[in-house]
Amino acid sequence: MRTSDLHADVLPPSRASPAAHRAVPTDAVRPVRRATHRTRSGSPPEAVAPVPAAGWRGGHRRAAGRAAIVASVLTVSLGWLLAILVAPHVTLSPGARMVALFCHLTCLVVGFGAVLTVDWFSLRWLLRREPLGTVLTAARGAHLLIWLGLVGLLASGAALGPDTSSRLVWVKLLAVLVVGVNGLFLGRVRDRLVAVQGRPSWSALLPGVAAATISQLAWWTATLVGFWNANG
Repeated sequence: MRTSDLHADVLPPSRASPAAHRAVPTDAVRPVRRATHRTRSGSPPEAVAPVPAAGWRGGHRRAAGRAAIVASVLTVSLGWLLAILVAPHVTLSPGARMVALFCHLTCLVVGFGAVLTVDWFSLRWLLRREPLGTVLTAARGAHLLIWLGLVGLLASGAALGPDTSSRLVWVKLLAVLVVGVNGLFLGRVRDRLVAVQGRPSWSALLPGVAAATISQLAWWTATLVGFWNANG
């Protein structure tokens, strides 16, 4: 074998090997760089705050929630009882009585109107016309108006001096108490629905539907009885 043949056999592989050596890292490094860039640009999974499940309740949070509900129910009940006890001892002039009646009707419009708005959005959600987030946002926005209307009804109603010896008046007063206590329960249901991921099941919605029905019945009862007493 000649020396030229030996060089012809050996040199081509040696010439091709640097090119192959350069090509391999280039193709291998580029995907790694792209993957690294994506990892840096995105947030790591651990940085996302976990969303509680529908039935989640921690031990300490559960006890605090029940204590807050009990305290709120007691506060509403004591305010309702105080309005009843004060009512027979309030005497207003005709002018002041007109002002109290105007405040009473205004609070009814504000409170009951806010409740009707929330229930209307809830009905549209049941008909698949609105997302659940819209209903919860409307409920959160109307929360203050509902409670301002209810407190105003109690205060102005006590100033009007209702006849507590009448059965219809007691029906109205009990309906107002039901509105207050049921409103606290509705707030609890709303907090649970916020924690639900996706469309909640009917078992999760049933307490909210029941509370909304009770709210409508109580508000309409108080309104109709008040109208009947004013024109009776």
